[in-house]
Amino acid sequence: MKKILISIILLLIAIVTMAYLYFSKLNADHNTSDIGLYAATSSSGLIFSFENEKGITDILKEQHLFNEILGDEKYQQLSSLKKHLLNLPKVNQAIENQNIYFSFVPGSKQEIDFLCLTQLHNPSHTPQLIHSIKASGTQLEILNNLTKLTLPDSAVFYLGIKGNLVALSNSQQQVTTILAKTLKDKADKFAEYIQASNRFNKNSLAQLYINFNTLPALLKNIIAGKLNGELSSLNKQNAFAALTYNYSNNKILLTGTTIANDPNNYYNLFSDLHAQKISIQNILPINTASYTIFAIDSYLPWRKKLDQWFLNKNEDKKITKLIADINAKYHLNMDDIFPKFFKDQLITFQLSTTERIGAINLTNGDKLMQLLIDLSEDYTDEIKQLKEADILYAYFGMPFEGFKRPFYIILDNYMVFANNASTLTAFLNNYNSNRLLINTPNYINANNQLPGNSSISFYIDHTNSTDIFSKNIYLPYNKHLQSDKGLKKYDSFTYQLSGDNGKFQTNILINKQPDVLQKDSLAL
Repeated sequence: MKKILISIILLLIAIVTMAYLYFSKLNADHNTSDIGLYAATSSSGLIFSFENEKGITDILKEQHLFNEILGDEKYQQLSSLKKHLLNLPKVNQAIENQNIYFSFVPGSKQEIDFLCLTQLHNPSHTPQLIHSIKASGTQLEILNNLTKLTLPDSAVFYLGIKGNLVALSNSQQQVTTILAKTLKDKADKFAEYIQASNRFNKNSLAQLYINFNTLPALLKNIIAGKLNGELSSLNKQNAFAALTYNYSNNKILLTGTTIANDPNNYYNLFSDLHAQKISIQNILPINTASYTIFAIDSYLPWRKKLDQWFLNKNEDKKITKLIADINAKYHLNMDDIFPKFFKDQLITFQLSTTERIGAINLTNGDKLMQLLIDLSEDYTDEIKQLKEADILYAYFGMPFEGFKRPFYIILDNYMVFANNASTLTAFLNNYNSNRLLINTPNYINANNQLPGNSSISFYIDHTNSTDIFSKNIYLPYNKHLQSDKGLKKYDSFTYQLSGDNGKFQTNILINKQPDVLQKDSLAL
């Protein structure tokens, strides 16, 4: 009996030991194969990735849109990289079918550098790899622990190899920095998110990954000042996006998911909501530069989430007191006003003149106007002003934080408000004259490229934002925005989010004017 027990124990020990060794090796191989990814996520919040497979790289090479998006200098650098390095048989063999990550990294003096990161199948073949590069006509110069490459077309890159990690950049400093890092010494949630997303994107052409935590550091080299107004959505957001690139010759379309990691993030109030048919953009004047729309399928359940958001911000008592004081002062029940007559959409938008406006849609505008009589004072017959501050913030939160005691109008079941009465006067002139954004060919074309339903939608109109860009974007990037060889023909940017069980289904569209619209605009 003892022999049987001893045999069983020994057998169990052997099974456990073999399992441990197997999974340890599996985990080690997994870590090694992901070293390029961890290097990319440690250096950047904006990563473009594709597999080094001939068919894919040839398709991407044909995308002239990349030239317009990246600019001629960066595009020529990347083209040179493919032609003189990636196309070499030995190089291609060394990284065949490996993921290649292009990280866009803030450089010096408002410059954007890039890091090309991948991994070797066998690090012991590094000497042969270097010999193959040199034999192709590329000049090599050893600089400490990296190599300066001068390609046959005079393009200069810096190459660093550490173990099976390969790092290549237009900047010596970027390669030096990445080689000095100890990768995977702590959990990298962004890399883990990308790995999880990749399990569902194995057949995609290419991917774009965004870490909104670190993206502002990159944007600081492009945008002067703070990311405010409609750009505040890109600032201080603990969120990740994993997007698949969809091949097209006339637009940049990315689809995938966005996840807000912070439970206190305002956008998380919409991640479980059903996407709604968006219609509030129908009121936007023709000179709208940008907007943000939020859709709420049912206000009262959503209000509970908003109350929790105020609690997490330690503002719950202030909001409760604000509403109680107004109720007592005016003998009202505020919860019978906005919650009862709000329909399902709210919007903030900025005009080409930089003025900001907000609006909500209503179930009964005439009734709401009557209920707001005691809370309002007349500016004109049409334009009123709220007597008390922060009412709209108390019922809708973050988007309306900047509208303290706004002037407002109610028309066609919309409440529209601004901090200056003159802004509403200009809005009325456009609205009554039917000078609206939805009537412009470019907006119609962009809108037709995307689903009509969403939970949150961000939009930037290129032409109407020109003056705003010129004041807020550093000169080299603004020149690229306005260049015929750059982004001038791209009329809009849309970032669309639809709630999906705690995350967002995502569409990003950088839309280009069709040739017929370009000709029409020239004719005008």
